[in-house]
Amino acid sequence: MRMLFVASALPSHFFAMAPFAWAAHAAGHDVRVATQPQLCPAVAACGLATVGVGRPMDFAGDYRRGRAADPKDLFVRIAADMADDLVAMARHWRPDVVVWEPTSFAGPVAAAAAGAPCWRFLWGPDIVGRGGSGRERMPDGVRELFTRHGCSADQVPAWLTIDPCPPSVQVPTSAPWRHVRYVPHSTAARVPRAVLAPPRRPRVVVTLGMSVSGLVGEQAFPASRVARALAGDGGEVVVALGARQAAAFGEVPPGVRLVADCPVTTLLAGASAVVHHGGAGTMMSAVLAGVPQLVLSSMPDLGFYGDRLAATGAGLRLGADDADDTAVRDAVNRLRADATPALRLRAEALRQPTPARLLAELTAVPTM
Repeated sequence: MRMLFVASALPSHFFAMAPFAWAAHAAGHDVRVATQPQLCPAVAACGLATVGVGRPMDFAGDYRRGRAADPKDLFVRIAADMADDLVAMARHWRPDVVVWEPTSFAGPVAAAAAGAPCWRFLWGPDIVGRGGSGRERMPDGVRELFTRHGCSADQVPAWLTIDPCPPSVQVPTSAPWRHVRYVPHSTAARVPRAVLAPPRRPRVVVTLGMSVSGLVGEQAFPASRVARALAGDGGEVVVALGARQAAAFGEVPPGVRLVADCPVTTLLAGASAVVHHGGAGTMMSAVLAGVPQLVLSSMPDLGFYGDRLAATGAGLRLGADDADDTAVRDAVNRLRADATPALRLRAEALRQPTPARLLAELTAVPTM
């Protein structure tokens, strides 16, 4: 099969479906990833054939400067910019299926124009579709793109949603839906030898996420303040940062270790809790590791993810304005006291089919 994957704006949106794309590649399918030019290097680093569509855009800068009353408007603008190139590519290459992440609205437009089915691949709790097919929440600007390319949004068949969230974290749905096991993916590759050894003291991991810090600035989740609040309790605090963030961290208190450009999944092994910004990638990695989570949300969508997690008992959420030092310490102590809900959620996640297994089911050719 020819499989066209479509991603826009943020590398983390593609990273969620990268293992599924790799499963397709390993199974012998012809895989192409279409994305905005500025994201091509990050996607190409995953080892998959990548095609740039549309013009380079500074999504993070536009978001910080408030160039849209609703962030969805920025994704509509991106879709409008990507659509012409993407539709032309799809009509020429003729994919058998188009796989797109929820903010890549140009994906279903290209699928409709090329007469191909499409699969929507989530990265976490479905904040865009809210558990529906997604068609009923499609912005008017995207509907206009369907018309511009010779088809109607009202005539597009309901797409299949592929979901890496355990069912208890996800929004209830009756739409066409398949769950898949979440597989962490990151382009960070540096693993210090010291973090591979089992921790001698209870470990708390603190991470602010690379994608979100680029959108709202590091002041929205001050990792240094959180680390200092947790230091001195007799445990070990490991702070996961990018190299540039580590250089700006400031004085490192006793009991705190900075680790730069290391996959967070490596640090979570043996951790008793993780404190993070609420990004879906970090949240799902911690779910898979069975680690209780404290979400300090600074954006509405991250609060939505945190609330979905907290409803399972596997984590807690504090708003940025409520996260003083005492509240953070108290929340972490509560989480460390009972990891049972987090382990239960991990078991649920591991019951979902692997990307390779789900792909084989979805692409099986009926025999006579």
